[in-house]
Amino acid sequence: MYIEASSPRKEGDRARLISPIFSIPPKNPYGATNTAYCFSFYYNMYGQHIGTLNVYLRLKSQTTLESPFWSSSGNKGQGWLQARVNIHPNTSFQVIFEGIRGRGIEGDIAVDDISIVEGECTKSESPDNHIPSGAGRRLPHIRIFPVFLLVSVLSHQR
Repeated sequence: MYIEASSPRKEGDRARLISPIFSIPPKNPYGATNTAYCFSFYYNMYGQHIGTLNVYLRLKSQTTLESPFWSSSGNKGQGWLQARVNIHPNTSFQVIFEGIRGRGIEGDIAVDDISIVEGECTKSESPDNHIPSGAGRRLPHIRIFPVFLLVSVLSHQR
């Protein structure tokens, strides 16, 4: 997915990538569960005008977004970085990526290799600038959605 951030885009414009709804099967007869899931993705935020990348968790019953459970702003260099966050949804949910345009046209935000696996996140064995081929036990009801979100701001130097 490509979001054009040059004109007519302006500072503060937002683009959102919304996941499918993930269903969580009940863990006991009463339907309650609070299983931990490790949400992981790689991101690249390079350029002098980088805005903000936010990630939200929207539960089935929510109509508005609360505060992001992960956020990063500004230039992070040319390499890929990994974000790993424990989430504890108690009902079906969606993950929402939000890119916010920065003050100028020189900057890129990209997201790749998104996964959700049951269990707490462990320390990453891979270096931050490497995108692994995918490891870990995947659940049949939680799937990887290989998505490439690119908030690209074209530089006149390219």
